Amino acid sequence: MRTIRRLMEWLQRARAYIAPLALLMIAASPLIAGAQVDIRVRMQGQQNPVLIGTLRWTVRINPTNGNEFMTARFTFAGGWGFLDNTYDFRWFQIINEDTDPNRPRTDHDNNPNTPSIQPPVPYTDPPRGGWDYNNDGDNNDANEPADNSPYYEDDAGFGGPFDFGRWHTEGVDSRFEDAPGTAAGEHVLFKTFLVAVRHGSNTITPGQQEFVKLAGFSWRLDGGRPQDITKLGQINPAREKQKIMQALTNSGFQGWNTIQLSEFTFVPEPASLLILGVGLAGLTLRRRRR
Repeated sequence: MRTIRRLMEWLQRARAYIAPLALLMIAASPLIAGAQVDIRVRMQGQQNPVLIGTLRWTVRINPTNGNEFMTARFTFAGGWGFLDNTYDFRWFQIINEDTDPNRPRTDHDNNPNTPSIQPPVPYTDPPRGGWDYNNDGDNNDANEPADNSPYYEDDAGFGGPFDFGRWHTEGVDSRFEDAPGTAAGEHVLFKTFLVAVRHGSNTITPGQQEFVKLAGFSWRLDGGRPQDITKLGQINPAREKQKIMQALTNSGFQGWNTIQLSEFTFVPEPASLLILGVGLAGLTLRRRRR
């Protein structure tokens, strides 16, 4: 146990060195709002839904400019961190409302010879091919690479300790941060989801383009100086199926689908289940001795 504890402490220190500025901003930013929800899933061999972790989302203030920004964190509970060996827990975000006429543009086919467009609402953030932040039409923005999966973090960077504002520590947690902006007097309504796919893949079912929705929350960005985040609250992912499908289509992700949490059963690796069983048995024995 002492060795494991030391390893976790080392990972925490390493992560801080990898992304010092972003982590410093979070640590120094006062918390102004937050909520959380337990993540319970159907597990093979278990009669009732199992609590595997907790999703917590917060609003913080950037001390440099007073703008508010969003953070979210999914943390494993009860020793279920070994699920990371079989599944990846990622982030998916759509925009339901956007009144800003100058919102970013995108070029779905990654072709510099075709014009960029503004996707209609609702749309995924980012859309297929990413945003043309530099308005150069080629999607080669060095600060935010994109790929052809609908998740907020790009496939190439997921799994590392830091990926352009999204952090992942294997077997411990998965974190998300978004600090958007909009014009004064305009607003943007976001819906953010924690989703699951197969480990090392961008889909939950081999040969299909789909993911499992675990939990979600909505938040609204109101433009101005500073910019405020309001209307923060939990949402039911099952009821967002139609909006999500429409957003995927509007954003160049035709052919993608989502799976309701109630319709999916998690199947951990047998070796991982054995480790969990041994750990629970040891915990029970320790309690009896006390």
